[in-house]
Amino acid sequence: MGLMALNRLMSRQREQKQKRNRGRMEANNGWIASFSKRNRSPCRQDVNSHGGKKVRYPMPDLPEDIWRHIHFLLPMQDAARAACLSRSFQSSWKCYPNLTFTNETMCSKENLCKRTTGSNVIRDYNNKIDRVLRNHSGAGVKKLRLEYYVIPCDAEPYHHLTSWLQIAVTPGIEQLHLTLSPKDATFNFPCMLLSETCQGSMQYLHLANLDLHPTFQLGLRTLRTLHLCNVHITEDELGCLLTHSFALAHLRLQYCHDIIRLEIPCLLQRLRFLEVLECSLQVLEINAPNIFRLRLLDFSVQFLLGKSWKMKNLMLNNSCVISYAIDNLPSCAPKVETLTIHSSYEILNAPVASSKFRHLKFLNIYLAGLHSHRDYDYLSLVSFFDASPLLEKFVLLVSRVQSKYDWFEGDPSSLRQMSEHRHRNLKSVKISSFCPQKSMLELARHILENATSLECLTLDTTPISHRCSGDMLDRKCPPLETECIRDAHKSNLAVRKYIEGKVNSTVKLNLLGPCSRCYAL
Repeated sequence: MGLMALNRLMSRQREQKQKRNRGRMEANNGWIASFSKRNRSPCRQDVNSHGGKKVRYPMPDLPEDIWRHIHFLLPMQDAARAACLSRSFQSSWKCYPNLTFTNETMCSKENLCKRTTGSNVIRDYNNKIDRVLRNHSGAGVKKLRLEYYVIPCDAEPYHHLTSWLQIAVTPGIEQLHLTLSPKDATFNFPCMLLSETCQGSMQYLHLANLDLHPTFQLGLRTLRTLHLCNVHITEDELGCLLTHSFALAHLRLQYCHDIIRLEIPCLLQRLRFLEVLECSLQVLEINAPNIFRLRLLDFSVQFLLGKSWKMKNLMLNNSCVISYAIDNLPSCAPKVETLTIHSSYEILNAPVASSKFRHLKFLNIYLAGLHSHRDYDYLSLVSFFDASPLLEKFVLLVSRVQSKYDWFEGDPSSLRQMSEHRHRNLKSVKISSFCPQKSMLELARHILENATSLECLTLDTTPISHRCSGDMLDRKCPPLETECIRDAHKSNLAVRKYIEGKVNSTVKLNLLGPCSRCYAL
């Protein structure tokens, strides 16, 4: 895209000069169009070798800072090629701001993550990066993304990495994304580099598969996003990292197993999004008052929440999390308005709630296990409705193979009813992967009978996440197996038999089946 934009700019200038009857020349590399120019200064002449002779290609008459800006807009690979072909770009390459060294950009034909990858392939990858950085002054770097692959049995496995960080992590850097491979790498990140060079500039820091052991306060005052994945760091060391990070808005910790107790201090007033994913936590204490969204993938963690906590959007991702949410969240997250639950496995049905979700308005439940919910009692989810007097919208998505379920084909009078329950604010309900399993039919009928303000009920008998618009030129529905399509059609018939008769005139029933264009049997 960067080269295309550069081509368009030069093409417009060529057309203007042609109208004024001035000559033009094109660079023989096919992407830089050159133009003749009156009173051209020597610094505007690019020199290339052609047939053993030096050939000069005049460049358009633009100020030096404009050329530098254009060069900086190019992707790194294109910018490097331009610097090889043009003297005008050679000086600006030494301060090119966006450096990306990944498997894809530097060695796309090889998969360096494979254990079988030879040492010579990794060594060649490292040498390429080393040559690039040796020709770069290090000045002006704003973004550095680096995937470092350790050479097996190397006597000095991190020699290159240390020198590269010293070159590229300079004052003014805003983003650092560093990932080591393999995952059991033992590189100790130089904390002094962060403290001395980028206290007042670093905004985004992503570190993966390394050790981080700060022993002093780093003072990253401008840091907004911090992602640590499989990083060996203790809670005290994390405190040194977060001290004075008053601008932090997003904190993500994943596979950081050395953290046992995590305390989010009240000084992090701007922290809005917190993710704690499989970190072996025992205690999570949150005193930051303005967290809007919490994503938690540590089921056994104990919550300790400050009185000023205002978090309204909570996402829980774990197995057997429905019961945990009903039993614990009303007391530890009383102000939550949107609750999203991802569960890979459920053993127990939803229990009767002993406390209320006083502010819950939107409830999303995703049951992602392929066969784990075969015998789950979906009607037990009514406990959420009873505990949420302000609930307005409910979404249930079940990812599974429908044919593995016991289909109900009996008398409708044998279906359970819970007529004493009333859900006065529930207006919208959607159930995806709907099938005539007995408890799922009972849940749909219960909603129609007891949600007195219900406006719309959507039953989607397919497990797809998006649909085509019906336009032949637009995207198609995702592929489905023939058996799944047939089951969806059978589910449509069951809806007409067991559900349609319960729909009031004030309720809109949306029955979504397989797309007739994409899934023609």
